[in-house]
Formats: sequence, C-alpha cells, structure tokens
Amino acid sequence: MASIIDAFQESFNDHHALTKYFIFAIPVYYCVDLYSKNDSSFYGISAIVFILLFGFMLKCTSNVRNSKNYVLPSINIFSMFYAGIKGLIAIGPILAIFSWLAILVCDFLSKYFPDPNSMIVWKIIVWAVFASMMMTGYLCYARNFKISDAYNLKIIIDSCVNVFAGILFMIPQVLIVNAIIVSPVTYLIWLFFGIPHPIAVFFWSMCLIFNLSLMGHYLAQIDYEAIAGDEKDNEKII
Repeated sequence: MASIIDAFQESFNDHHALTKYFIFAIPVYYCVDLYSKNDSSFYGISAIVFILLFGFMLKCTSNVRNSKNYVLPSINIFSMFYAGIKGLIAIGPILAIFSWLAILVCDFLSKYFPDPNSMIVWKIIVWAVFASMMMTGYLCYARNFKISDAYNLKIIIDSCVNVFAGILFMIPQVLIVNAIIVSPVTYLIWLFFGIPHPIAVFFWSMCLIFNLSLMGHYLAQIDYEAIAGDEKDNEKII
C-alpha cells in the first residue's frame, strides 16, 4: 500500500534535498513577487516556472517508479525545462480530450437532471472519472517518458479506478503532512515578522517544491500498485 510516510522520509532525506528545495523555490518566490507588484511580465514568467515545476514533478515520479536510489532530480534547469515541455506535449492533448468529453457528458446529463443540486453531484462524479483517466495517462508517461505510453487506452481504462482510489487516499494525507509542517513554522514567522513577509513567502515556496516531490513520490507508488499488473500482462501479450 502506498505510504505517505515513505514519500515524506525519502523526499526529505534525499541527497542535498534542502538545497534543491531552496534553489527551485527561488523562481516561485520571484513569481509571487511579480504578482504582488502587478508586473505585466508575471504571466510569461509564471508559464516558464510552471513548465519547470511540471518537469520537476515528472522526474520525481519517474525516479521512484524506476526504483532509483534518489527521488529528486539533479539541479539542471535545462533538463527540467525540457522534461516539462515534452511532458506537456505528451499529456496536453489527452487532458484536452478528456476535459472536452467531461464537458459533453455534463451537458448531456443536464438535460435529464435539471435540479442544480443533483447536477452538482453528477458533475463531481463525471470529472472525477475523467480526471482519474488523465492521471493514469500521466503515470503511464512518467515511467519512461514515451509519448505513446500516455495513450495506452487499455491500461488507462483498466487502471483508472484504482488510480482514482489511490489519489483519493493521497489528498487527505498530504493535507495532514502540510498541517503538521507548514502551520507551526508559519505561526512562528507570524509571531516574529508578521504576515505577509518575504520570509514566509519563501518558506511557502519551498513547501510547494517539497509537496511536488512528495506527491510525485506517492503517485509513483500508486502507479506500481494500480498499473504494474496491467504492464506485466501487456508484456506477456506482446
């Protein structure tokens, strides 16, 4: 069973982990600073940082899924940026397709369930199903960074329910970890410096990077449990 404790320990104790969290927090802090100043370059810089962080999370998932002895990638911005761009090219279309299908299904159901409250429930169910398919595509791609793996519909359909269940368990655990770590430190910063404060913003930026590695690690565990059997079956068929 996927363990948030293992994900926490290995992400926190990884080689030069704090140094890497500090370095990758710098562009996040810079984006927040641009936003606070209403700088027009915020959106362009944020897009670049998003690609960088997406590549970071992809590499964390891939490292754990492939049983490497480390979680975090090296401090190579160009490699991270390339991984992020390739990942968006690979997963972007499947995100767009499944989002479009979810909207179509919700529009179809709205004709038969005119009550707003019941329709909200149906929307949650529909988006949860398609979101689980998107995440399964992400996990399939993150194994070997092969674009074709993200579109293996057999694995996606067979495994999306298990992936959804794993993510459902992951969310509250990640929230608990953040409550334990972020809340006390934020309280101390508030006592001594007040909030908002640059120290608080930078600490939250580091926490964001840590969360990406934490979730990347946990998702790799979900992949191994929810999809590994399908992968072996496919290898036998081939």
